[in-house]
Amino acid sequence: MAKSSEPTNLVLEQLRLMRAETNARFDKLTAETKGHFDRVEKELADLKRDVRGLKLNTIAEVYKANLTVASFADLERRVSALEAKGA
Repeated sequence: MAKSSEPTNLVLEQLRLMRAETNARFDKLTAETKGHFDRVEKELADLKRDVRGLKLNTIAEVYKANLTVASFADLERRVSALEAKGA
């Protein structure tokens, strides 16, 4: 009777060891995957910040260009007014 229970215990012990090894590998892969996702999330946040900066720079450049065009238009009006007075 003792012999019939012994192989069952060995099998159960082997299954426990296999489960522990599988869990350890899974935990390691989970930690590695989390590390990869953390790096990807950081890179994505950096990209979002850079794109926001580019958008703001573009808005500033458009605003400056509009001011320059308005300045030239105003200058042209004043020159035309002076020319009209002189003629």
